[in-house]
Amino acid sequence: MKKGLKHRLLIFGIVIITVVGFIGFGLYSMEIEDHYGDLKELYYDSKSGDIILNKSTSEFGIIEKNWKRINIRTRKKDSTDLYNWVYQNGIETNTEIYRPIIETENINSFDYSEVVDKINASEMTFINRNKKE
Repeated sequence: MKKGLKHRLLIFGIVIITVVGFIGFGLYSMEIEDHYGDLKELYYDSKSGDIILNKSTSEFGIIEKNWKRINIRTRKKDSTDLYNWVYQNGIETNTEIYRPIIETENINSFDYSEVVDKINASEMTFINRNKKE
């Protein structure tokens, strides 16, 4: 009888942990959806070290991603949230994310045209964009 009780308690504990895990994952996904909305694909597809281009403003930055947010580090500012980077003055800008094939040392020493040249030379892989063309 004791063995059956231990077995049921073990199964009950596993079920509780699984349910709590699913609820936690759902709340995490909902947090990303609430903050980024249509930009959630950019959040999920990118990783730290990726290059983000704002083609509307001819600016670029480096993505710094943590478990809840993406910050864009540029030469002008320490960091800007992805949402604020894409929606400038309430208008959605054309943004693309690229991943360097080879680690580029000190990308902040480049200017926008040099980054575009590296993309055209296939030194970076396209990841995603916010506006479908």
